[in-house]
Amino acid sequence: KGSSQIVEFDAVVRAFQLFPKPFNLVTDSAYVANIVKRLEESVLKDVSNHKLCLWLTCLYQILLHRTNPYFVAHIRVHSGLPGFMAEGNGDTEDSTWVLPAATLPNIAEQAKLSYTFFQQNTQALRGDFHISLEQAQAIVRACPDCQLVQSIPSTGAINTRELESLQKWQTDVIKYPSFGKLKNIHVPIDTFSNAVFASVQTEETAKHVCQHFPQAFSSLCVPEENKTDNGPSYALQELASFLND
Repeated sequence: KGSSQIVEFDAVVRAFQLFPKPFNLVTDSAYVANIVKRLEESVLKDVSNHKLCLWLTCLYQILLHRTNPYFVAHIRVHSGLPGFMAEGNGDTEDSTWVLPAATLPNIAEQAKLSYTFFQQNTQALRGDFHISLEQAQAIVRACPDCQLVQSIPSTGAINTRELESLQKWQTDVIKYPSFGKLKNIHVPIDTFSNAVFASVQTEETAKHVCQHFPQAFSSLCVPEENKTDNGPSYALQELASFLND
């Protein structure tokens, strides 16, 4: 209830109060940007969070009586892209650090609280709080607002891009619990064209992989090579015999 999102929403309300003339509002909070974009023609309902309700009502009244245009843009703070917008966003964050470190319980909690507000990358967290890379990565991965922009950690496998179609397939099994008994999605991807075929199976054993491949071959044709080191069922002798036949 006292999240940084409400603090940012407070700042946006004050910006509209201070700038009645046409202006551009750039924020790194998708939550705030989406609310402002939709608020003007919305109908407010009861909100349990008193502070949020206060700022929503205040901004709603400001927009209702506003005569000059405005533009709202969302910038991703994690992107690391060049440009004055990203640089300005970074300068703004640097200038708002006011929480004394001595009042916080420990380094890990300091890093978590800092990331909640500033959304640094892992290297910045390591440098600011002298924590390990694993601790910094865990803090970043735990943030629900960052799931859409964080890259998937590498498992060590290298997926090369080939020079022509059907030269090599990358194969794996994806778990999707919503499919119930058919939650195992067998997927080959052509490493040149990115063509994909998927079939659902009850298991991910070599037997089910052998049932999957004929469907994939009939849809995408037979590749010259299958990269099958991403799952244990792909390394079994039964599958090797099937592919050799």
